[in-house]
Amino acid sequence: MKKAMLWMTLILALFAFKPAFGEEAPKPLAPGWLSLDGSVGLLDKQIEDGKSALEKALFGISISGFLDTSWSFSTNHPGSVFDRDISGRYFDQDHNDIVFNDFNITIDKPDKDWGVGFHIVGDFGRTGELLREATFWGSNKFKGAGNGGEPSAELREAFLTTTIPVGEGLQIKAGKFVTLLGTEILPTPGARNANISNSYMFLFSIPFTHTGALFTYPVLKTLSVSAGPVTGWDDPHDNNHAASALWGFNFTPADVFSLASSFIYGAEQRDHSGRKRFTMSHVATIKPFDPLTLTLEYDYGRDEKITPSLRNATWQGVASVASYDWTDRFTTALRGEFFKDSDGVRTIGSGLFGTSTPRDVGLTELTLTGAYKFTKMLVGRAEVRQDWGSKAVFAVGNSGRADQAQTTLALQMIYTF
Repeated sequence: MKKAMLWMTLILALFAFKPAFGEEAPKPLAPGWLSLDGSVGLLDKQIEDGKSALEKALFGISISGFLDTSWSFSTNHPGSVFDRDISGRYFDQDHNDIVFNDFNITIDKPDKDWGVGFHIVGDFGRTGELLREATFWGSNKFKGAGNGGEPSAELREAFLTTTIPVGEGLQIKAGKFVTLLGTEILPTPGARNANISNSYMFLFSIPFTHTGALFTYPVLKTLSVSAGPVTGWDDPHDNNHAASALWGFNFTPADVFSLASSFIYGAEQRDHSGRKRFTMSHVATIKPFDPLTLTLEYDYGRDEKITPSLRNATWQGVASVASYDWTDRFTTALRGEFFKDSDGVRTIGSGLFGTSTPRDVGLTELTLTGAYKFTKMLVGRAEVRQDWGSKAVFAVGNSGRADQAQTTLALQMIYTF
């Protein structure tokens, strides 16, 4: 069975589709060798019709979501000593297990009808459990195996929206929402990352969520700016009686290029309001021609007096993803990344490595992901990834030792509704 999965990984890696970053196209997909339009596609149509009727009955409140299951495998064979966790991973940490990751429910109502809108997102399953730990609802942030007794459910986002009719319209949202920083996102209906596994920068360089308020204004047709106060990194509760400032801008001078820069500054260490953390993220999206999309990201972070010797700590990273549409069903996506945790504060404290992570660690990865769109709603993906460390940080078997490299494989099925 493992050999069959390996062959499937390699075959799908050659042919894949580009993940949707917006709404699904209304036109039907072109015929495909592995198309399931005649079977599962009939279910797609019934679900779409049912959703339409339900949304009409609910006065325009939209309901969407997805089901996600996957299998991940590490050639380092992490054993029971490390709870069978793949080093340096979070949402795909379970080695050689078929995991039901997520039943996502997203409820939306735009503010244009009532003056006030809302957005609620819930995750149920392994993702819900891990996200709950990572966002501090529980007391076991990044404990690796997720065995801290947390419920397998998480309220990812819950916020209100409104628009003040000033100039072009000042948009406001207040509540719990995902961060502005970075290229990668927590997957949502109709939008997911180009790769199955997450980058180191997504896990260690930037936050997942914030709780607070954000004000956005379109200064120009090509430029919008955002700013607002938040409680900071992930924690819905203020851990030090000091808010952080979140701000950024999106610049899109042409269809072929856009730049998003985001920043956060404030006290993030528990009970230390005088020690500040600054993080910035810059993401450029380039579309030189229609089938190809390139993203380039640079992140930098600095935390004051956080090391055991009360020195300042810094981290930074660069990443790029090249995604190519072969057809409307097939795409390949190649990601390369280098992340430098100069003082080890981001990696040591994460608990995501099977050994005691040394200081001054550099992490590099190269990931090839492929996917096939069986129907408009059903997607199969496969991935092969190679990781390297400047020091031995990747757990090997039950030996208690670590290696400077690891290779992982992954398969995933996603059904969006």
